[in-house]
Amino acid sequence: MTATREVGGLRLAVRAWKQAGLRVALVPTMGALHAGHLDLVRQARAQADRVVMSIFVNPTQFGPNEDLARYPRPLERDLALAAEVGTDLVFNPTVETLYPGPTRLGISIAGMADHLCGASRPGHFNGVLQVVNKLFNLVQPDVAVFGQKDIQQYRLIETMVAEFDHPIRLVRAATVREPDGLALSSRNVYLSAEERAKAPALFRELNRVVAEIGGGGSVSRSIAEAKARLAGDGFKDDYLEVVDYDSLAPVAQVAAGATHIAAVAQYLGTTRLIDNVIFPP
Repeated sequence: MTATREVGGLRLAVRAWKQAGLRVALVPTMGALHAGHLDLVRQARAQADRVVMSIFVNPTQFGPNEDLARYPRPLERDLALAAEVGTDLVFNPTVETLYPGPTRLGISIAGMADHLCGASRPGHFNGVLQVVNKLFNLVQPDVAVFGQKDIQQYRLIETMVAEFDHPIRLVRAATVREPDGLALSSRNVYLSAEERAKAPALFRELNRVVAEIGGGGSVSRSIAEAKARLAGDGFKDDYLEVVDYDSLAPVAQVAAGATHIAAVAQYLGTTRLIDNVIFPP
């Protein structure tokens, strides 16, 4: 495995692979790698001949009161893990490399960021699309792999690929979980032992909501009761919603034949946890 912080080194390597007729996959990350990230690399390896992983803590997707400064950056450990799982090249640029001057252009989002994480993190997804668009242009991958845990992010990237005509096939990888159901996340390290013991309730409540709705139960009642149970366990609510997969707009009732997402974001202490279930599967 090789690693580069420079655009020139990245492009040189990718150009050589493409000239040799090799397919290239991209796995964008912000580092602090865990088993979920490594699974993305394995899936990328199954789809392509060479795998590029980006490690970049993107400042444009953090709000003024969010955890940019304390976001974990264990680069040496990340590089070792990336090599172990078969990454061919790690692109680890500086902020100055990706944003060398003032940004005068951006990507606007119509509607799809009005709910879920977009409602509580205004501007977040504009920053996500900005950096992913840049990475797509720099790497020009044949395949890009993203995790389902960040489902709103995935749907927005999916929409960007379609509307901007990026010649890239997206792969949505299933959320990797601990044995007790907690979705793997770089932010899980912030949980105390007591909070970690409570955290799996998120996934249990999502599945309960989906089961109740699937059995004909009220969407609003199922959500309200789930929020009350989570509050009783010490969670602080950000959202728990059932939304249409295509538009990401909340629904009052599920439509036959349509795909929906039950999605949740809750705080345990100062740690914000997210999860989702897509249904029907």
